[in-house]
This record gives sequence, structure tokens and C-alpha cells, in this order.
Amino acid sequence: MIALPGLALATGRPDVARRVLRTFVRFVDRGMLPNRFPDAGAAPEYNTVDATLWYVEAIRAYHAASRDDGLLKELYPVLEEIVRFHRAGTRYGIKEDAADGLLASGEPGVQLTWMDAKVGDWVVTPRTGKAVEINALWYNALRAMAGFARHLSRPAGPWDALADRVKAGFERFWSESAGYCLRRARLARGARRGAQTQPDLRGLSPREPAFARTPEGRSSTPVPATS
Repeated sequence: MIALPGLALATGRPDVARRVLRTFVRFVDRGMLPNRFPDAGAAPEYNTVDATLWYVEAIRAYHAASRDDGLLKELYPVLEEIVRFHRAGTRYGIKEDAADGLLASGEPGVQLTWMDAKVGDWVVTPRTGKAVEINALWYNALRAMAGFARHLSRPAGPWDALADRVKAGFERFWSESAGYCLRRARLARGARRGAQTQPDLRGLSPREPAFARTPEGRSSTPVPATS
């Protein structure tokens, strides 16, 4: 889905993009798009949090390039179902946090983001929580839904309200003075004196026993999940 605009739209082949989008919609299940189709006709695998959100973006890009209202109208009910499942909860802990509107995901033993390396049962980067790029895609999907709704003469206000809530929730993690997104919202409020404020890198003060300045190799000590 990431490559679809470049492979099909930029090359002047919207018909190819249309076929891809219509093919994949058949496999949407519990609001999710599969990220793998095993050989020999086995069931698709759905261990991904971003593929479905990239699908929404691919539809947005396709419609912007083609103005194909027919396909947008055809896919719109499925898009509504996708958002409904992401808000209420679907596989692998993928669910909107009712407190701030951000999308959380992850559970032991699965790798859901693009950082999906896994060795045996060891998930190399278990990014359980509210991954930053996933919430960018989540926000984009909600804004796209508002645009789709307006184009189809349907109520767009609820979609904009959801997107506004995500934006406000995300801004709790942003440090204007530092110029980047902090790993934990409480760090932005200065609740932990001496805590590191580098995004996605460290969450402990150098004075804490578990702090490791330079991670090396595979540790037997669980590493706090990055967000």
C-alpha cells in the first residue's frame, strides 16, 4: 500500500491501483488488512497495525488522482468498519485509548509495526503502546474519512472531531522547547526529575540501576517498549 501511489498512480495506471484496492478490500477482517498471504492457500495473517492505515491513505491518494467517486462510494462502508474496529478494539491489542484518542497496539510475542524483526519467539523491538508513526497514520486516516464524507455529502463533523482529539492527545508528547516528541507524556510535564527526554531512546534517569547508556546484544532484562 505504501508503494501503490508510486507504482500505479505516478506511472499513469489508475486502473491497476483500482484493481489492487478492490482486491484487498475482500480480505478486510475485523477492521484489519492482512500483511501476509501464506502459500498453499492457508489463511491470511493479520499481524500488522499499519497496513490497514496505509490502505486508507492509498484510497485517499487514488481518489485524489482519479476522482473516482464510484469506487470511493463502494469502499466507504468498509472504511467506516475499519475505524469502528480500531476504536472499539481488534486483534493484538489494537484499540483507541478512550482517554486521549490515540491508537495503542501490541501484546507479548507479536511484532506489529515496520520494526518487525523476530528471532524464534524473541520480538526484537516490541513496540507495545502508542507508536508515533502509527498515530500519524491514525490521524491521517481520520482526516481522510472527513474528506471522503464531505465528498459523498455525508456528515464530516464526527470524523473531524475524532481527528482533533487525536491531535490534542499527541500534542501532550510534544516538547516545543526541545523540538521533538518525547517518549512519555509525563516527561513533558517534568514529573520525573533527571529522566531522559530523547524520543524513543531512553526513559530512565542515568541514576536508576536499570539505565544502560549503550545497549548491546540481547539482554535478559526486558527493555521498556518505545512509543
